[in-house]
Amino acid sequence: MMRNFHKTFVIVAIIATFASGCRSTDEYKKFAEAGNSFAEATNSLLEDAEKITINTTSERLLSDRRTSGEFQPSDEAAKKFIARYNELSEGDKKRLELIKELRRHNQFLQAYFNKLLELAGSDSPDRSKAAVESIANNLQNTGSKLVSLSPIKIDRLPSVTKIVLDARIRGALREELEKRKFTIYQEITFQEKVLKQISDSAETDIQRLRDFQEYRLVLKPLTQSAQVSEDGWIEIRYQVLTQDGEVVTKIKNASDKLTKFKELFIASIEGDLTSKRLDNFIQETNSFSAFVSSQK
Repeated sequence: MMRNFHKTFVIVAIIATFASGCRSTDEYKKFAEAGNSFAEATNSLLEDAEKITINTTSERLLSDRRTSGEFQPSDEAAKKFIARYNELSEGDKKRLELIKELRRHNQFLQAYFNKLLELAGSDSPDRSKAAVESIANNLQNTGSKLVSLSPIKIDRLPSVTKIVLDARIRGALREELEKRKFTIYQEITFQEKVLKQISDSAETDIQRLRDFQEYRLVLKPLTQSAQVSEDGWIEIRYQVLTQDGEVVTKIKNASDKLTKFKELFIASIEGDLTSKRLDNFIQETNSFSAFVSSQK
């Protein structure tokens, strides 16, 4: 989601300075560092989700092959198996495309905030306005693609009734935020919901993966092999039953962090982003990133 997400984080924090002028450079540095760690951790989790998706299908196909028995390439059974493979593989490709689009969507969101900061500090904002317009259009296009790729419906209208800009935000920055504040809120919501979907899908896949591998790697050798390395078998069984168990929790945690980030975006442009709130968020993201890294 998201290798450059830290830049989006720090820019949202900096936007608050145009409203209040009360943030310190050290706060922004800490915010950027926390965002960078969070981005790396979340990107790693998306790689885990891709791996789980592909491996679950691979295990399912191996299971199907075992139950189908031996067949020649010209047999009707072989043709059915190939059709089954293509069907399952197509599902994997759709899921991988969803994850790929999630990363692309975040790149445009990060680019939007970069240009927003440039717009705020520009004495001649016309060129920045054009760039912001182009990036915002790309962001909405990839957001629409995220919605279309989603296996379940994503509501396009987040539950927010109003966003009132702080009166101290002026000029071209105010004009842009007034124009697109709901759009950006919505695009962050899309990322949040897609992450939640990915975690739900991974939760189902992990259970299936365990079942398939428990039979292939644990039960089958125990019942069909003349000799079994007892210590090796115990280790394999442990690995099968405990693998990827925390991935779902971590991805859900990342989605929760996006929810809080969305709230920080609103607070920053409404002039309500306090130092305490910022520090709490930094602490939470650092703890999350450290937890993910420790499990690798």
